[in-house]
Amino acid sequence: MISRWFSVAGCLLFAVSLRAQNQYTPVTPLPLGDVLLSIPSSHMPSSKTWEVRFTHRFNQSLDQGSFSDRIHSLYGLDSNADVGLGLSYVARPDLQFSFYRSNALDDIEFGAKYLVFQQAPAIPMTAALRAGGDWRTERDLSDRMSLFAQAIVSRQFGHRAEITLIPTYVTNAGRAVSGTASTALFKNAFNIPIGLALMLHENLSILGEVVPRNHDLPAGTRGYFAWSVGLKEVIGGHYFELLVTNSNATHVDQYVTSTYMGSPLRSGDLHLGFNIERRFGH
Repeated sequence: MISRWFSVAGCLLFAVSLRAQNQYTPVTPLPLGDVLLSIPSSHMPSSKTWEVRFTHRFNQSLDQGSFSDRIHSLYGLDSNADVGLGLSYVARPDLQFSFYRSNALDDIEFGAKYLVFQQAPAIPMTAALRAGGDWRTERDLSDRMSLFAQAIVSRQFGHRAEITLIPTYVTNAGRAVSGTASTALFKNAFNIPIGLALMLHENLSILGEVVPRNHDLPAGTRGYFAWSVGLKEVIGGHYFELLVTNSNATHVDQYVTSTYMGSPLRSGDLHLGFNIERRFGH
């Protein structure tokens, strides 16, 4: 009889222990990759994973020029573009290093992302910290270096939706252009980009990003908030993204001010763009 009670007690303790472990087992993340469209996600690939990322943003807006002009330029597809190439590596399960360079001011960005904790039944959200810097190498610029710090907080709803908030602080952000001079618009800037994701089916999601208008913009600057909408398809280790946006900014020091290259944003601008990402390793 006593041995039977010990067996029952042991089974109960094992069940309670197993249930407690399950409460802290991370939920399966949505297949969104390292970056939503232009802003970072809280997700972390497996350890020892490499990722190559290519970005492309057409400069001409879909509403620019007459109807015949737009037809002639294939609605901006013939226009110049801001292009970028990035590389990231996960050194351990909670730490990732990244490099990204684009031809917009020849900006080079270095970053490191640390995963603090992942969402689980007992943990309501995922949190990560990201820090790094941007070095603008184009000629005839002042304030070439920016430093940034980001907290990336996301909440997944079931297996279909996710919302992400990214409080971001940057030094020497944005650009103020006067004649041939180009200097930082802000010595210090703060904003909270927002990301939204909705799975349409297993490997296809619709994404949205909003960067609120920075209230510290100089008086008379009537820029709008930045927005992007796109589709992301996951095929094997590839992520393919098509998007429409009113801002071509892809670097932290560019998008946090809700301006771009010294110009305020217009709500009606419609720039086409795409991203291609490829993962290697685990």
